[in-house]
Amino acid sequence: MKTILITGKSFSGLTSYLLEHGYDFVVLRDQKTTKFPDKKFKKRLVVDFSDSERMLEALKLLKRKPAAVITVYENYILPAAMIAKKLGLYGLPIKSAEACTDKYIMRSMFAEAPEKISPEFAEVDSEQTLRKFANCHTFPLILKPANLVKSLLVTKSMNMDELLENYQKSSSLIQETYAKYAPERKPKMIVEEYLEGSVHSVDAFIDRAGEPHILSQIVDYQTGYDIGFDDNFHYSRILPTKLPPEKQKDLLHCAKLGVEALGMKNSPAHIEIIMTKNGARIVEIGARNGGYRERMHWLANGIKLTKNALQIAMGEQPDIAATKNEPVAVLELFPKNAGFFVGIKNEAKLRTLKSLNYLSIKAKKGNFIGKSSDGYKMAAVVILHNSDSAQFQKDLDFVSSEVEVVTT
Repeated sequence: MKTILITGKSFSGLTSYLLEHGYDFVVLRDQKTTKFPDKKFKKRLVVDFSDSERMLEALKLLKRKPAAVITVYENYILPAAMIAKKLGLYGLPIKSAEACTDKYIMRSMFAEAPEKISPEFAEVDSEQTLRKFANCHTFPLILKPANLVKSLLVTKSMNMDELLENYQKSSSLIQETYAKYAPERKPKMIVEEYLEGSVHSVDAFIDRAGEPHILSQIVDYQTGYDIGFDDNFHYSRILPTKLPPEKQKDLLHCAKLGVEALGMKNSPAHIEIIMTKNGARIVEIGARNGGYRERMHWLANGIKLTKNALQIAMGEQPDIAATKNEPVAVLELFPKNAGFFVGIKNEAKLRTLKSLNYLSIKAKKGNFIGKSSDGYKMAAVVILHNSDSAQFQKDLDFVSSEVEVVTT
């Protein structure tokens, strides 16, 4: 029986898949996020990810060499690459892993691509460097952490006063936000051009030769701004895309250039792209399957992303052929106004929708919740799927117009 080493933490869909298909696994858990580090749990080894030498030394405690190393969370992409190299297994090159977890490095490598594929940017270490970039570029501008996820502390500024205000606000929140969501990372901010256009993503698997196998199924997004919120979170992710064929071709070409610019190998890739009037531009690339994509592509297309991630990790070729094309939507619900969580408007009706596949209310009643740009995560997640496209659209319209987060 082959053993798979899961780096950082896992999720039930991955471990269930491994057990169902005859694999054993060990999870390398982060001692900073493990509740009982001194207890011995089956299939778990607690390690210190903040010290790479100690992390690699802990591998000696493994009972046998694993067949593959995989990770499903952003914070553990670089450690997984280091572990794969140490064990002599297929893995993401260290340089690529560093780029995939730091947008400043990533943007710098994109700048070497044969075509323009990303926005102009600069690292921000003071108000002076921020002003210098702003004076040479046109508003609006985006200020964001270089190495966080989920749109945390991402802000859009329409003028210099807003930009400086957002910088001061993010600076005041950045230490506690990193401590909570990325304790091993050093806080870093970048400023970049705002890309006007529709937001999309595509997933891919890069084999051991560096050849990208890109899914042709493109996901369309709506952001908080698109639905009238003063916040830059991803409200909806929807399959199939409504992009015309020529723009789909442009997007897939841009995705290929992006993963090649980062020198990726032996890895999944999740590529977020904006279709601007000047063509496709990459927002970022993650060296993992995209959020919710395992469920989305299985329901919509019959593609098993978990299986493909495992095959890539073992040096095998992926299988991304679709067997169907049905509509799926994932919606993350945030409050329009920060406050104490009361509930979800029309929750009872929502639970009766024929297209409802999944509903998870993350917020606890009475807890204070707020915007993604202020460091808060979503209050609830809704997933819709239906082979009947008319019913799906009817249910999606209901959620979009009648379901919202209620605060006081």
